[in-house]
Amino acid sequence: MPKPRLQQDELELQEIRELEQQLLKRQKEAADLPKRLEREKNERDRTMPPLDGLDDRIRAKRHEDAVTRGEFRNMQKAQNRSLLLLFALICATIAMIAWGLRLMEG
Repeated sequence: MPKPRLQQDELELQEIRELEQQLLKRQKEAADLPKRLEREKNERDRTMPPLDGLDDRIRAKRHEDAVTRGEFRNMQKAQNRSLLLLFALICATIAMIAWGLRLMEG
């Protein structure tokens, strides 16, 4: 009879030791909690908050890019017109030289 009682006592002792280990583990976690909370608070303080007006800046950048593309197209059109005028001027100059030469010959 003492044998079963001894096993039961050993099981209870083992359960008590496991509970003690769990309590010690929780105690360590609780002891580390203030440090962890302080570390998290410092990280939050060091982390830069989202910029105010970020959406406005993105919208302004898109607008600026669109305007820049529009300006580029306008510059291309102006250069094409200038090239056309230069070509017309050269043709007119050649025509006047040819007309002048015909007048001198004739």
